[in-house]
Amino acid sequence: MTFQTDLQYGKAAEKQVLLMIQKKYPKAHSVEGECKAYDIFVPEILSGIEVKSDRQAQITGNAFIEVKCNNSSSGICVTQAKIWVYCTEEKKYWLNTSDIVNMILSNETRIFHDRPAGETSTVLGHLIPLEKMEEYAMKVTP
Repeated sequence: MTFQTDLQYGKAAEKQVLLMIQKKYPKAHSVEGECKAYDIFVPEILSGIEVKSDRQAQITGNAFIEVKCNNSSSGICVTQAKIWVYCTEEKKYWLNTSDIVNMILSNETRIFHDRPAGETSTVLGHLIPLEKMEEYAMKVTP
């Protein structure tokens, strides 16, 4: 896996999530460019949605919630999205952002602080078992 293939996979996941959201909120749209706040904006509810995709989650059994990249705050620490959709190969976990923070604070999590294979950036984040993600999710979809 390379950054480019991961980016393509992530964009495909964002498109799938957007199509699901547009069934209820037709004005929802992707936010183009490098927007650290969120990936999708839903005008009908004035809310942003962050979409994360993770092909390794089914193999490792964990979701990765990033908090820093190259020693700068990132991920859950900088998002302005009210909702996160965490996409694995098999499921989409729909979570309130505040519930992700509570999940991290209320549970012992393993920390990952390294450079993932094929990447140039060093990241810091929490490894959350997928079962725990499901427990905190407001819904889980295929």
